Amino acid sequence: MLETMFEGFLNAIRNGASAETLYGYLTDTSEYWLDTLEVHARRYDAEALDTCQFYEAYSIILYRLYEREHLWETEDDRMLFMLLSKSGMLDRFLRLQLGPMKVKNDRGSIGLAKSPDVPIMLFTWDDQSWKLDLPATLPLITKGIESIAVKKNWTNRKLALYWIEKEYHMTYSRLDDSLLEPIGF
Repeated sequence: MLETMFEGFLNAIRNGASAETLYGYLTDTSEYWLDTLEVHARRYDAEALDTCQFYEAYSIILYRLYEREHLWETEDDRMLFMLLSKSGMLDRFLRLQLGPMKVKNDRGSIGLAKSPDVPIMLFTWDDQSWKLDLPATLPLITKGIESIAVKKNWTNRKLALYWIEKEYHMTYSRLDDSLLEPIGF
């Protein structure tokens, strides 16, 4: 049953499903977290970004890049689409070889094919269907990237900006500290 949900989720992403459809695959806490993160992207300054986990700082700074470069394909649920849409953060990750699904009681997980016992995506049974727990999944996905910050003694904010610059330096200019401040929303 988890496999069926996951396949439906992947197809929804690939086919550009509506926000309502995508939210149907996420836990309620995931939806609340996405809304909160979008508010933070509009309000947090550089100092407030230092209070964020890496995956949150990365999402906030990337959101600001999308805003500045007018990359949005939607007016609503922008954080959701940025993370889940085609070429979104999760879509790029899902191109990796994934291992088998594991289920224990009301929790499900999936790991990489090379290390299937190490979960990188977490799911919860909500009495009717399986749901992706996005705020619990993203830290698992970004754990490897975060090791760079530890080695270099960087803040999560600095690592997030570095990673965005590394990913987008050939595409966009001004991938600098200007993204650490809210853009005139």
